[in-house]
Amino acid sequence: MTHDAIHNTLTYLRQCRAARGAGYPVAYTTDPAWLVQMAINRRAGWPDDPSHQRGSCMPVQGRYPHKGGGDWYQHLALISREVNTSRLVVRKARLGEHQWLAKRLLQRFDQ
Repeated sequence: MTHDAIHNTLTYLRQCRAARGAGYPVAYTTDPAWLVQMAINRRAGWPDDPSHQRGSCMPVQGRYPHKGGGDWYQHLALISREVNTSRLVVRKARLGEHQWLAKRLLQRFDQ
């Protein structure tokens, strides 16, 4: 990084910290603590969340873990809640990328 880029980043972080201290609403992109944590993670070589780019986590064997992968894991959790809800009909079309569940949980899904 060049000196100007580092200076501009530090100026932005100071402005974010002052805004948060003044009571302005904080989002991911304006929270200085989150921004610094993401910078540290990226410097360490940790990958970003492929679905939202709202975070990073430690890679497992060089890959982003499914639980940290945003949409994929959230969709799986939603399906599991629906499947385990009594008297709720879950159709195979609802599985999306999780078609493997139909083979493992026979007779739990309606055609």
